[in-house]
Amino acid sequence: MHRLNDLDNRIAKEIGNPQSLQWNVRESYASIARRIGVDEETVRKSIKRAEKAGSIVRWRVTVAPNLIGCVDVYVDLEVGGSKEKEDAISRLKQLDGVISILDFEGRGLFMLFDSEPGEPLARKLNLISGICGDEEFTTWNSAVPPCDMKLSETDWRIIWAIRDEPRKNLSRIAWEAGVTVRTVNRRLNLLTEHRAIFLLGRPDFGRAPGVSANFLVRVTEAEKNASVSDKVGSKFRTIVFGMPVAPSLLFYNIAFENLTQANQAADWIRGLEGVKEARLGIMNGLTLVTDWIDGEIRKRAFARKDTR
Repeated sequence: MHRLNDLDNRIAKEIGNPQSLQWNVRESYASIARRIGVDEETVRKSIKRAEKAGSIVRWRVTVAPNLIGCVDVYVDLEVGGSKEKEDAISRLKQLDGVISILDFEGRGLFMLFDSEPGEPLARKLNLISGICGDEEFTTWNSAVPPCDMKLSETDWRIIWAIRDEPRKNLSRIAWEAGVTVRTVNRRLNLLTEHRAIFLLGRPDFGRAPGVSANFLVRVTEAEKNASVSDKVGSKFRTIVFGMPVAPSLLFYNIAFENLTQANQAADWIRGLEGVKEARLGIMNGLTLVTDWIDGEIRKRAFARKDTR
């Protein structure tokens, strides 16, 4: 089995994972290698090992939510037993705006969805709460900054062409979008520069090495965030993603070699001064939901064609 190591973890942070964002969807391995101080072949082999092991089995390109009139929201919640969870996931997948559903071992679920702000968002949260039977869920906006670029129909057609295959050949993208290779290259550079698009990865947790654990950490007061964050960052070298998501709330994704290590980490975090609660979720499966976002991209990519 492929073992976790510090270098692989550093590379994973650069190429994107279920909780972090890779803005340059076609970034070269050479560029990643330069940033972390290794050679290109080392990066290539690490990524191939991860793909073979199941750490990442599919990449999807998605768009900054404000480009489709939305905000994006994370929801951390629980459902009943396994049968209730299976039914809840099936129903959640049918909701407009749902991007991904992360299934934890036990009762936990973790969702990412897009919604119009205000009343539509409140209705969506109430609907999710009703489906899962959890009235004490935690929610926060994600860290995706708004894109300040106005996309053309050509931009949307390029996004449509690469949504399932970010590294598709430029000539193929150009043919599908009905433009030149030069135009594709120029527009992709602009989309990247303005952070209009980013990658989401889907791992196969049944095949992936080790254990991937999420921690939702509540601190007693906002002033404790920095202190707790510094201690967690110094303790664990395999943090894949970590950030404050609310004034008194921290979120981490940390890789471990086994479940015992993850449980020990949870106990250690709970014992830190200023920590009120630390909720541990062991990742069991991730569903990327594509129909809704594909529909939003398509209707912008082929607006004139669809109205003829």
